[in-house]
Amino acid sequence: MNVNILVSAQYYENYSDTETPYWKPKGGMDFIFPADSDLVMYTPEPLLVSALSRLVEAQGNGYARYEYLSHEVKFFEPKVVEGLDIELEKAWALVSVNN
Repeated sequence: MNVNILVSAQYYENYSDTETPYWKPKGGMDFIFPADSDLVMYTPEPLLVSALSRLVEAQGNGYARYEYLSHEVKFFEPKVVEGLDIELEKAWALVSVNN
């Protein structure tokens, strides 16, 4: 069985135009790594984090870099649930009635 590993990383941009980089954090970036579930589940956590960190860092270049923050093993695809807009409209209607 395959799983997806969702990795959250810090995204940095290089603001320097010299040979000395000036890295500024600019938000987050998510990466998905498909993998065999048995291999993932039986790999010690420090080894898994080390491998994920190296893969995330390898996505960078001279202008952008990424730093591993955390990961989550996803056994299933996310389920899309419609209707949030309607629920928010109802909530806003209640707020305006109470004011």
